Amino acid sequence: MAKKVLDAAEYDTDKAEHAHYLRNYEEHFQSLHDEPVKLLELGVFKGGSLLLWRDYFPRGTIVGLDLNRVDLPDESGRIRLYQGRQEDTDLLDRIANENAPEGFDIIIDDCSHIGELTRLSFWHLFDNHLKPGGVYVIEDWSTGYWDSFFDGAAFSYAPKLHFSPAGFKVRSKLAHLQRSAPFLSGIVTYAKRLLNRRQFRSHNYGLVGFVKELVDECGMADITRADLGTPPYRLSKFKHMKIAPGQVFIVKA
Repeated sequence: MAKKVLDAAEYDTDKAEHAHYLRNYEEHFQSLHDEPVKLLELGVFKGGSLLLWRDYFPRGTIVGLDLNRVDLPDESGRIRLYQGRQEDTDLLDRIANENAPEGFDIIIDDCSHIGELTRLSFWHLFDNHLKPGGVYVIEDWSTGYWDSFFDGAAFSYAPKLHFSPAGFKVRSKLAHLQRSAPFLSGIVTYAKRLLNRRQFRSHNYGLVGFVKELVDECGMADITRADLGTPPYRLSKFKHMKIAPGQVFIVKA
């Protein structure tokens, strides 16, 4: 089957400005383009992206939510529009029940780009209204690096790449002590955290911080290990997570 190219040039959407966005979407959506997918996009501006998805998925049901009213001519009848806020979980439930009672195949968040709001809609939709194997996409996560953005901040951290043999030796002794003297585990763990937290620093503002929280979900099987972690044990809710410039793709386990 010939690859179907996703071209946004003829649509009123800023996705046309990001060629790598479209190539990443092709990679994840190619196998679905002739399926009767149920797609939800949060934040649709004038609705151009919904027309793009309608034409890319000729058998799909395309649902859009925006804070503002959107009037969009659609002769196919396959586009459904709602007005409201992404953090309104009652509205999200209604949208899902009316359009995808068995779950959406694809959810795209191109909405507020505000970390706390994205977190609310993500976990509600991911847990309750995304099919297993479904794809959840968060767009424009790097707004967290913008000092002028609602919850963003300018990136200022420069890592210190100097290696300290003395510091490494101290940390090695602590790791050995934790294994050989488990009765000192509490004190040693506290000391390890004080020393190791200075080794790596990170920018955690806005959506950047939320994306890094999602990385923790990827590691949940190790976080909750009975022997080394903090039970009760559970696997990650993610089959895999791909972070690309401006986009995050998460496939539900």
